[in-house]
Amino acid sequence: MTTDRSSAWGWRRTLRLVLTVVPPLVGIVLIGQAVVASIGGDIRRWEFVLGAACLCLTFAGRLVPEA
Repeated sequence: MTTDRSSAWGWRRTLRLVLTVVPPLVGIVLIGQAVVASIGGDIRRWEFVLGAACLCLTFAGRLVPEA
């Protein structure tokens, strides 16, 4: 019985960690690329929007129950 609980806790913990770490990093990279490109005059609005959406996905990690 403890293996079922520990495995369920493990995948939830992994999912929560992935949702709270990966999207913000991707969002920061996308927004950084868009800022550098916009300095050169090539404004990429879709990169700004996608980066902001990735940053907002961080809050999805809070919706995953801890245990």
